Amino acid sequence: MSIITQCPQCATQFRASPQQLRASQGWVRCGHCDEVFDAAVQAVSQRAVPPSEPEVVAPLRVESPAPQDEPAGFDTAAGQSNTLFAEPAAAPAAPPPGWSRQLWRVAAVLLALGLVAQWAAHEKNMLAARAPALRPILSSLCEATACVLKPPQMPEFLQIESSAYDPLGEGIYRLSLTLRNTAAWPIAFPAIELTVTDASEQALARRILLPIDLGARVEQMDAHSAHELKIYLLSKLPIEPGLSGYRLTAFYP
Repeated sequence: MSIITQCPQCATQFRASPQQLRASQGWVRCGHCDEVFDAAVQAVSQRAVPPSEPEVVAPLRVESPAPQDEPAGFDTAAGQSNTLFAEPAAAPAAPPPGWSRQLWRVAAVLLALGLVAQWAAHEKNMLAARAPALRPILSSLCEATACVLKPPQMPEFLQIESSAYDPLGEGIYRLSLTLRNTAAWPIAFPAIELTVTDASEQALARRILLPIDLGARVEQMDAHSAHELKIYLLSKLPIEPGLSGYRLTAFYP
């Protein structure tokens, strides 16, 4: 059973035999415009082919109209010049390469981009601090995803260089400390935990001092910067100098 197929590029119709379709796995080349297409997908009809019919594939119609006084038919020379395949002795047109490998490559690229985007979203604060040139890009991404860029919280780079906890009388104490950022990039301003202990190092009282309690006027500490802080506290706990101690811990709530 041969089929009549139509070129999707120039609309020229051809007859294709089963032998030709099997040889090219259904793919054919238009003899008029050289377009390669699937004959079965573009088929317009099927009809039985007598055994004596030759296996030459020719267009069902030619581009020039037939004379008025002659019935429309096939022109042998035109049929040979507009055969379905470009050259009678050439190999059948090979089907387009499979898309599976291309799809896998695209999927791998998309997966890699997704992982990079996920990592950048998680490390956005660190990237903005360590690579200021990326901050405008990260800010634009945060505007699109409703996130906020903040200084990174890195307690391992916080150092309390000196401190003092002095009673001033009437339950008033002055806490003095020097807090330094040892990192080479800005980090978030921390909170301070003050623990008052007795002579045996047992905790008597604890107090959490947030950055606003410490008098911090900025939300970040610049690279290698030091901040001298003084805080006055009111405590009803009787502390005798020399018989008690204290501990300071810098941390992020």
